[in-house]
Order: sequence, then structure tokens, then C-alpha cells
Amino acid sequence: MSTQKHRGAEFWAAVVDEVKKGDLPRVQVAAKHGVSDAALKYHLYKTVPARSPKGSSPELLPVRLSGSVTKQIEFEFGGGLRLRFEEGCDPVYVAAIVSRLR
Repeated sequence: MSTQKHRGAEFWAAVVDEVKKGDLPRVQVAAKHGVSDAALKYHLYKTVPARSPKGSSPELLPVRLSGSVTKQIEFEFGGGLRLRFEEGCDPVYVAAIVSRLR
């Protein structure tokens, strides 16, 4: 049987809030409340919203091109890969290609 004390959501919310204030380092807050740093880190990162999973739509901003030269937008990826799209290209198409290559 485990000797660990069960701590509820309210306890962890208060401890995580204390860490987020930043008055004390996380390790000291953990020691103050009698919990391991690992447990506190788990509960702290559990509160951080997850980043978009790979394959979800990338965030692209609208771009307006000006000038008399051919109007293209270029994306440069690692390894020297570059893609160019003509002005007026369907943004859904561009987003789909960019998301697959990231």
C-alpha cells in the first residue's frame, strides 16, 4: 500500500498558482508543500495548453504583394527546400502543403 498522501485538485491548483507567481523556485515550492519536484512539474505542465499537433492547419497570415515583378510568395524550409506560389494561389492549398512539410 502506498504511503503517499492523496492531494486533490484544489491543493494542486494552489501550489501551481504559487509556482506561476515566481516568488520562489519550483523546487522550493515543492519542498515547502511536501511534494516531489517531479509531481509538481507534472501538475504545472498539465495546466499548459497543448500545442497544435503536427498536421493541423498552420497559421498563415494574408499577404498582399506589390510591384511590377512577378508576384510570388516563397516558403523556405530546412535542407534548402524552397516553395514558391504565385499570387492568387488558393490559401487552403498552400496551407495544406506547408503543414505536410513541417
